Amino acid sequence: MKPLSDYNSIPEFTPIDTRKLPAGAYEITIKRAEEKNMNGKDYLCILFDISDGEYKDYFINKFMSDQKNFSESAKFKGVYRLPYPNGNEYDESRKKRMKTTLERIKKSNNLNADFSKEWDGTVLKDCKAGMIFRDCEYDYKGYHGMSAQPYGIITLDELKTGNYTVPEPKYLKGSAPAPAPAPQEYTQNVSNFVDDLPF
Repeated sequence: MKPLSDYNSIPEFTPIDTRKLPAGAYEITIKRAEEKNMNGKDYLCILFDISDGEYKDYFINKFMSDQKNFSESAKFKGVYRLPYPNGNEYDESRKKRMKTTLERIKKSNNLNADFSKEWDGTVLKDCKAGMIFRDCEYDYKGYHGMSAQPYGIITLDELKTGNYTVPEPKYLKGSAPAPAPAPQEYTQNVSNFVDDLPF
């Protein structure tokens, strides 16, 4: 066995957060909202984390775990992306989704904001709402499985009364449903949320 000259200064891998977020609905707190251009398309990106229950702080815990082990590629995954209209046949649907989302956030927080006149993403910071997550199949760089992805925002009242529907899982084309692996437990306490998160 060859000795490593810098053995004492080499960091060890830390436990990886492998908990799987189940599909369902959760209370969330919005951390920030901003416009971002991705692949030539404009999006309103709402960064959030789960704010109550067993999966509280799920996304920041996951990000911090990933950052310790894979600092170059760690991304914050608590992001709900709403595409802006861009002149195609999906524009009406995109406008309705944007308005529905903003109005549900307003209703849940008694916000006094008129988004028809001006847009200020800072007004959404610290707002609470419900978020529905749907299981989606992925196949990326040799990794295959199911992952709960943000599907849509609901009001806090709808969340508390159970007045919502979790959509059926979304599978890749030509794929068949497969049983999901059992979740593994991992916990980490986080006192502060990182403001400048890559996503």
